[in-house]
Amino acid sequence: MLPGSPRSVPALLRSLVDDDPTAPRLTFYGGDHARTGERVELSARVLSTWVAKTANLLEEEFEVGPGSLVALDLPTHWKTLVLQLAVWSTGAAVRLGADRPADVLVSADAGVLAGAASRHASLERVAVALAPLATSFGAPLPDGVLDYARVVTGYGDTHAPVRAPGPDDPALETAQGRTLTHPELLDGAAAAGAGWPARVRLLTDAGPGDVVAGPLAAWARTGSLVLTPDLATLSASVVASERTTATLPRP
Repeated sequence: MLPGSPRSVPALLRSLVDDDPTAPRLTFYGGDHARTGERVELSARVLSTWVAKTANLLEEEFEVGPGSLVALDLPTHWKTLVLQLAVWSTGAAVRLGADRPADVLVSADAGVLAGAASRHASLERVAVALAPLATSFGAPLPDGVLDYARVVTGYGDTHAPVRAPGPDDPALETAQGRTLTHPELLDGAAAAGAGWPARVRLLTDAGPGDVVAGPLAAWARTGSLVLTPDLATLSASVVASERTTATLPRP
C-alpha cells in the first residue's frame, strides 16, 4: 500500500465521513437528464449508509464474504457504485457481467436474471431498479429473485464485516482478465489519483470496470465525483455548476 492511503474500502468510507459527513461525495446525472432532470447527490454519510445497508443485505441473505463472487450486470449508475463498495465491504469479489458462474448475480434486467437461473441452478439473484426514487423493481420478477429496492432500506445503517479479507483474497476481476486483490484495489486507486489535487471534484462517465482509476481514485484524494452515463448529455451550464476540477472520459 502507498503511505497514508486507506487499507480497505470500509476505511476509505470512514475517512470520507470523518473528513466531512455532509460534503457531497457522489453526484449522479441520469443519461436523459436534459428531459427528466434526474440528479442524485449523496453525502459522505448517506453514501456510507447505502453501502452499509447493501453489505448487510448481502451478508445476511446470501452469506457473502471473503471468497464469495458477486457478478454485477449493471450500467454506469450510482447504485452500481454502491453495490461495488458493498461487495468489497464484505470482503468478497466483484465480477462484471453475467456470462460466467458466480455466487450471486445482481442485474437490472429481469430477462438476464431468468436466463442465468436456467444455466446455474444454485445462483442467488438480485434485481436492481434504476429508475429515480424506485421503491420496487416494478416489473414482474422470476421466482426466487430478491427485489433490492423493496428490501434494502430494512437493513442496518452501519456495517462491520463478519470476516475481513486476507491480503491475497480477490476483490475485482477486470475486463482484461486480471484479478485485483483487496490491497491492490486501494493501492491502484491511490496511484491513479496521485496527479489530481486533494479534494478533487471529478467529472466522469467511466463505466463499472473503471472504478479503480475513477471513483476510488477520487475518493482516495478525499474528493468527490460527478458521474453520468455519457458526458455529452450534460450541458456546459450543468458542468460549470458542479465546479469540477478534473475530467476522466470513458476509455
